[in-house]
Amino acid sequence: MKKAAPLHIFTLLFLALARPSIAQQEKPDSLITNELQPVTITAYRLETKDISTPLSITRIGEKLLQTGMQQLALDEALTNVPGVFVQNGTNFAQDIRISIRGFGARSAFGIRGVKILVDGFPESTPDGTAQVDAVDPGSLTGLSVIRSGTGGLYGNASGGYVNFTTTKFQEKAWGEMSSMIGSYGFHRSQIRMGGSKGKKFLYSLNGSTIATDGYRDHSAMRNSLLNGGFLMPIDSSLSIRGVVTYANSPQAQDPGGINEEQVEDDRKSANNSAERYDAGEKLWQLRLGIGLTKTFSKQHTFKTSFFQTNRSFSSKLINDMVKLERSFTGGSFSYAFKTKHRNINWNITTGIDLENQIDDRKRFQNDNGEQGDQYNYQTESFGAIGVFIIQKLDLGRHFSFLPAIRYDAVKIGVNDKSPNSLPENDLNDNYQSLNPSIGFSMMLVPGFHIFTNFGRNFETPTLLEISQSLNMRLKPQKSKSLEIGYKIDIAGGKMRLEPTIFRIKLKDEIVYTQDSPSNLLYDNVGKSTRIGLEVILAGQLSKRIYANINYTYSDFETIENGVYGRSKTPGIPNHMAGMMVQFSGNKGMTITYGNNVIGYIPIDYDSGIRTSPYVNGYLRASHKFHFNAFNMELSGGINNLYNKKYNTNIRINSNRPYEPAPSLNYYFGLKIMF
Repeated sequence: MKKAAPLHIFTLLFLALARPSIAQQEKPDSLITNELQPVTITAYRLETKDISTPLSITRIGEKLLQTGMQQLALDEALTNVPGVFVQNGTNFAQDIRISIRGFGARSAFGIRGVKILVDGFPESTPDGTAQVDAVDPGSLTGLSVIRSGTGGLYGNASGGYVNFTTTKFQEKAWGEMSSMIGSYGFHRSQIRMGGSKGKKFLYSLNGSTIATDGYRDHSAMRNSLLNGGFLMPIDSSLSIRGVVTYANSPQAQDPGGINEEQVEDDRKSANNSAERYDAGEKLWQLRLGIGLTKTFSKQHTFKTSFFQTNRSFSSKLINDMVKLERSFTGGSFSYAFKTKHRNINWNITTGIDLENQIDDRKRFQNDNGEQGDQYNYQTESFGAIGVFIIQKLDLGRHFSFLPAIRYDAVKIGVNDKSPNSLPENDLNDNYQSLNPSIGFSMMLVPGFHIFTNFGRNFETPTLLEISQSLNMRLKPQKSKSLEIGYKIDIAGGKMRLEPTIFRIKLKDEIVYTQDSPSNLLYDNVGKSTRIGLEVILAGQLSKRIYANINYTYSDFETIENGVYGRSKTPGIPNHMAGMMVQFSGNKGMTITYGNNVIGYIPIDYDSGIRTSPYVNGYLRASHKFHFNAFNMELSGGINNLYNKKYNTNIRINSNRPYEPAPSLNYYFGLKIMF
């Protein structure tokens, strides 16, 4: 019961601080026009105004994502979202690791515990894993982040939600070509275009190549990306949308983690074993998706979508090589109904998600970087079905209820095809989970909404965790989350203040220890608790100045753990703070300056060792020149502005946990727009 005290204290402080500043606002609720907060959102699987939605939601628009950024990795786009911590932005063999309120921090590589979508189609596989190496940062036209628990909306791996939008549909033809160079052999070339054919076919295309030699030894990367889509409005009631994504990465070297002595001796050095065994990966991926929306009347709408993803992946680890062929297929069907009676608005969406993942995994000995004898071959499958009902009930202008419930059933199969395999190496298991959530929002005065939500979430062990740890008895981790916050429009809706507090209880949290990249041991711990505070103030300070100030406090710890005892959750900083100011001149000049302050990060459960706090600054500038036939933009920037020594990634529970970040570095670019 002692841990409940901070929650009540924070709540009283929020209300005490908020009420005086808002009490004099008697103007009607105004629309949000800044990039961070749109008026209407669909992340909740039904349309609702963001200010009255009882969830912690952040939206970032195209201008912030496309102005002056290097666009080497997606961590750059998520820098100023509270509650979100991103690592691994410079190790392209491991991919970026996104954690939201601690979910996803355990991932050895890639993303766990966070639902990732691209253009509305799942990038996260049904077992809860996601890699975003097929998402081009240079094609982003928007992104949405839900930091609240979303088990009642999206099922497995629902510690949060991120949807990257890469398509841009408009009738007027447009196009652009760009090239950028920078430190450590960085080079990027890109072509984007779009338009329409007879107003009945809108299209958007993007292609790019990205390369870097990397800051550290053995960290080079080469990548080619192609993505696009079309939108066909058949008539006023029917539209069809399609997307395609192709990625080919023939090289992504892994420098590995190093210990403290190696960091002091040479920050650029790679792990000796990583170089010896030529650690890294190569891959290609193709994803096709198509969606249909049919509006029968103002009250009735039907949506359906289908997608197919194929991924071929090979990885060299220490003493190990993995070749993976993946097929990921799925579809979604939903029906929405809305009606109004006097002062009551009722929206309901019900639907079903169907997904199936099949992995063909082969393991070989790594003979000093060359493929050796095969020692393991297994086929893994993960099928999932989710049925959901989501409602929104508005009682006049002041009260909104958003209840949701989702039932998920998953089936996991592992078939060991290795020579001399034993029956106990096979696995056939089933999980079922019912996850309700309820949210409530109340408008105290126009422009000031207080909200709260409660929900249950679950996260199954992934196929990799089952396969690589050979622990067939891993249980799903379950969580209960409660959050309270408010959303305040300031200066007529030009700025938004959003403080939020949350408390999460976890049971059977899945953790791992890592002796080497090929030796991961997973287990369930007893109980964990997470208490946190998030504050963001963002919007237009003036016509030409946009600002974002955010802060996150995290008190995460494992309470009952038979292996380690009570300890702080590794991989998550206790404090994060960010500040970004963007000035747009009247002659095409844009200057962006920002700082991110990261507190100490525990590196494991039992040693008490943690990293030192650091400040990471950046400076970006761009200038547009207008000509008769085209426009030209020059841009450039400096990363790690103060040349601080910190780590771009921490490999938790490892004896070589550190991956040093690049020192001060720069980039320059030229873009031609038609």
